[in-house]
Amino acid sequence: MSDEIVKQERRSAIEAFRALRTLNGDDQLSIAKTAVRDGTRGLVARGISFLQRLDEDRYWDALLDEMEEMRQAGQIRDDFDHTDAGVASVREFFEFIDGKPDEARFRAFCALFMSANATNANANEVFVDLELMSTLRKLSAGEMRVLSAFLKVGSYRFAKGLNVVETLAEAIGNTPQALISRNAEALLQQSLIMPGWSDTAGTTGNKKPLLTDLGLELLKRIEKYDAFKASQNAVSSSK
Repeated sequence: MSDEIVKQERRSAIEAFRALRTLNGDDQLSIAKTAVRDGTRGLVARGISFLQRLDEDRYWDALLDEMEEMRQAGQIRDDFDHTDAGVASVREFFEFIDGKPDEARFRAFCALFMSANATNANANEVFVDLELMSTLRKLSAGEMRVLSAFLKVGSYRFAKGLNVVETLAEAIGNTPQALISRNAEALLQQSLIMPGWSDTAGTTGNKKPLLTDLGLELLKRIEKYDAFKASQNAVSSSK
C-alpha cells in the first residue's frame, strides 16, 4: 500500500471521502472501503452527495460550453439572460442539473434551450419549450431512456408478426421489453406518446404514430439541435 494510502486511512472517514478526487482508482477504492467501514449512515450519504456534486460539476461545465457555442454560432440571442424566456429556461436547466442529470436528458434540454432562446423564437414556441423542460425534469433516467426509443422509432406500419415493444427495445440496445412497457406508463401520463402505442391490430401497411403532438414538438427540437451539432463538428473537422 502506498504512503499516501496509509496517510489517508489515518484520517477520519469524512476526510477520506474528500481526498477521493485526487487519487487514482485503486487508492479511491481502498479509502472508500475504509470510510464506509468506519463511518455511519450519514457518512455514506455524504459520500454519495460528494459523487453527485462531481457529476453536477461535469454537467455545469458542459452547459456553459453549449451556451457559448450556441451564442457564437448565432443560434441564441446574445442577451438571452435579460429576457423572460432566457431566465426561465436557465432556471429549468439549473434545476435539472441540481437533480439527477443524465446524458439523454441533457441533450434534450440543450435542444429546448436553443429553441427557447433562438433569435426568432415566438411566445408560443417558448411556452412549449418551457413546458417540455418541466415535463422532462419529472422523468426518471429509465423513463428518459425509453422516451429516446420512442423518439428514434417515431412510428410504425402494421405488419404480420409485428412486436412494437421488441422494436423499441432494439432501438436502444436490446433493453428488456418489460422495462419498455413499465416506463412507457409515465410517458403516457405526460402526454408524450400515443394511447394504444403497442396495438398491432390494423390494416397491413398503414402507418401508426407513436408520438403525440407534444412528443413531435420535442422531436423537432432535438433534430434541429442534432443538425446544429453535426454542422459544428463538420466545421471543426475541416480546420
